Amino acid sequence: RLRNKLASQQWNTHLYTRLIGSLREIKTPEEIALMLKPVSISAIAHAEVMKAIQPGMSEAELQGVQEYVHKKLGAEYVGYPSIVGAGANSCILHYEENTRVNINRDMVLMDIGAEYHGYSADVTRTVPSTGKFTPQQRAIYDLVYRAQEAIFPLCHEGVPFGDLNKKATEVLAQGLLDLGIIKSKDQVYIYYPHSCSHFLGLDVHDLGNYDQDLKENMVITVEPGIYIPAGSACDKKWWDIGVRIEDDVRIGKTKCELLSWQAPRKSADVEKLCLQKSSVNGMILPAIR
Repeated sequence: RLRNKLASQQWNTHLYTRLIGSLREIKTPEEIALMLKPVSISAIAHAEVMKAIQPGMSEAELQGVQEYVHKKLGAEYVGYPSIVGAGANSCILHYEENTRVNINRDMVLMDIGAEYHGYSADVTRTVPSTGKFTPQQRAIYDLVYRAQEAIFPLCHEGVPFGDLNKKATEVLAQGLLDLGIIKSKDQVYIYYPHSCSHFLGLDVHDLGNYDQDLKENMVITVEPGIYIPAGSACDKKWWDIGVRIEDDVRIGKTKCELLSWQAPRKSADVEKLCLQKSSVNGMILPAIR
């Protein structure tokens, strides 16, 4: 009601927000070149954690590996508080405490993006600490991957912004129904409570207007996810599985450009990278009392 009241005035903050948002929606060539830096840094950091992750590490330790790579590659800050959630914590949206001291053999959701010269990345990967997905973890992971793959072809000029989330919801609903986790497609929102895309730039959730068609050189995220906390109305074998795969893309005339390609997305590729060892695994520090 307040927004409608403001919009009815000749000069109003609602109109101001729309106009300012439109100025930040389309990235200049210089901005796109600059944004490649934090996105690449973030993707490389996620790939390094896939090599470093082991059962028994802490959430904070994994956060430290990511943010060390950020600093090593020149990022000044993180774009937002780092999210590292293992097991049950992966089902908590915007979980920022990262206080679990032992991830055991759980899968870990890591939503961590670097900030470089004022521009933010936003990249999420979900990785099994053992280097191998369980059958249930793989089923949910591959479903989220299929949803993301279905969205990418829509990421071009002229497609209504809202169509991206419609496609994500459609794929996730059918997949959860096929797995027997939900009984009807309208229950998908129990396990997929957010939308799949937002603007990216000077802010991790950058200003922009969502009630429009996509335009060339917009930069957005594509981030479907499924979160099944303990106590959910489904088989217990699915409990405490949270998966999000998030990438940053540039909207083109006929197709999108995947900016965060340096972090593997396919479950098989994630497992393959987990077989490699990171240099941080060989770090030996003095014991403390």
